[in-house]
Amino acid sequence: MTEASRVQKLLVTQNDEINVLRNRIAELEEEIRQLRADMAQTNAGFMHFLSKNQMKLLMGIYSRKVADYAYLDRITEDGDKYSRYTDINHEALRNRVSIWKLRQKMRQHGIEIKTSWGVGYYMDDENKAKLKALIEEK
Repeated sequence: MTEASRVQKLLVTQNDEINVLRNRIAELEEEIRQLRADMAQTNAGFMHFLSKNQMKLLMGIYSRKVADYAYLDRITEDGDKYSRYTDINHEALRNRVSIWKLRQKMRQHGIEIKTSWGVGYYMDDENKAKLKALIEEK
């Protein structure tokens, strides 16, 4: 193999790697855009009876067909905030307790958050319509 062909092969390999990385960057930028869009909805002040964490969870569940546990953990984590509880189990427990309290509060308005066992939480179309009406009325 000549030096020129070896360099040519190396350039082709590097270009392929660059294209793979560019595609991955585009995927990550889209995921960040979606997460920011979901988080931006939590700034709505229409439900003064919900905590900030409960509002994030509610909007995360509302915006997806099924909001899986990992997604809900991502949108509720406060990476820049100090917590003496850094255990992953504590974070999962915190979200479960928040969901439990959120369900109680939403049940008062006739809205039910359902569990997809082993996956996450969801709201059917009827409950999403009730929530949308509640949002628009406030």
